[in-house]
Amino acid sequence: MTRTIFDKINPPYSLHDMNVIAFEVDGNTIAMKTQSGMIKTANLSTQVDGYVEFHDVDFDFCYVYIYNGFYGNVGTFSGEKIFLKDFIESFENAGFSIMDENYGYNRVCYTGFLSKGGAMGECTIEIYHKGDMVFVDETEYTGMKEVILSHDSEAMIYLVPAEVADNLDRYCWDFAANWVWHGPENGKFLKHFGGNQLGAVFGAPDFINYLNKWVFPDYHSKLVKGLGCYGHEIPEEYRNIPIYNF
Repeated sequence: MTRTIFDKINPPYSLHDMNVIAFEVDGNTIAMKTQSGMIKTANLSTQVDGYVEFHDVDFDFCYVYIYNGFYGNVGTFSGEKIFLKDFIESFENAGFSIMDENYGYNRVCYTGFLSKGGAMGECTIEIYHKGDMVFVDETEYTGMKEVILSHDSEAMIYLVPAEVADNLDRYCWDFAANWVWHGPENGKFLKHFGGNQLGAVFGAPDFINYLNKWVFPDYHSKLVKGLGCYGHEIPEEYRNIPIYNF
């Protein structure tokens, strides 16, 4: 017998509790705009400006289920099932508050509450797309700053985005406490020690790779130099630089 664990999808952004206010259609591309942007899951649920794009959408397999009122968790219900394209054409002075989001193979399913014309009810939106799903983060990140990182080894100076340097503890903690254990690449960090005891092995270079690949791919974080000392022995001239020891 073979037992295979299905790795849950870990989207870099979440739309939970976001209110969709517009669907902009350009050919087979949909840009779904919300009132308050998105939640950046890679940084302790930070809210950012942005929207979601769905490319090469097959409208023949996109549907919306609109229920008449609220039905709780169980019981009979009534409503209608319509094509997404028809729903978008009538989506004016309306809002769709997302409660749950599910991402499968080329398909997205959002459930929540539709409000329009003073009425509100439960609603489910299914989008089938053959192309990419793209989270567009409109936050303007500028500049790079130096930080000192170590992992019970020689302290190193790295150049990272200013946003990371200004919030170093938060980014490092999120990486070490969440991403290493639950991210899509956790297999290379998690190790078994002494039977069934599970631990994580990682260091500053892994954090830098995480920034470059997943969090700030447009900003190249890199090693500047080693300081030839441990984190508790930082020379006076470098003590104004943010520091973190993994």
